[in-house]
Amino acid sequence: MRNSLRIATVGAALAAASFATSANAAATATATATAEVLQTLTLTADSALDFGQIAANTGGTVTVNANSTVSSTGTLISTGTRAPAGFTVTGTPDAMVGVTLPSSAATLSDGAGHSMTVDTWNSNPNGAFQLNATTGASTFEVGGTLHVASGQTPGTYSGTFDVSVEYQ
Repeated sequence: MRNSLRIATVGAALAAASFATSANAAATATATATAEVLQTLTLTADSALDFGQIAANTGGTVTVNANSTVSSTGTLISTGTRAPAGFTVTGTPDAMVGVTLPSSAATLSDGAGHSMTVDTWNSNPNGAFQLNATTGASTFEVGGTLHVASGQTPGTYSGTFDVSVEYQ
């Protein structure tokens, strides 16, 4: 009986030591969770993409790049004020935003059934850029290539295209 009591006592001691060891092997830590809600982005078109005045002759293209450089192909003559479209984006100061350009051509029409297309969109800056650290506002430009047919009907042509911005 004494042996049984000793065995029971040793077993109880081992069980207690086992529980103590398990409790000492566990640890708990508390972490903090955070989130920053960004300001809603606003995008304003400040100026139009202007291809200037064009004498069509045998047709060609006029490219007004977002960096304000201009080139043409074919025998057309391009003159006058030519400038990329200008935009202002406002959001959370110091945040990164990216520009999404049109994925297809835009049509310019004279309102009388005649049209031209604009494609090969480009932006300056190209890709993502950072909003001003103080004001949260920044500007960018968008350019493209106008396709002019041989003997294009004279007139004033206009159309629209969509540009969007999003946080990166």
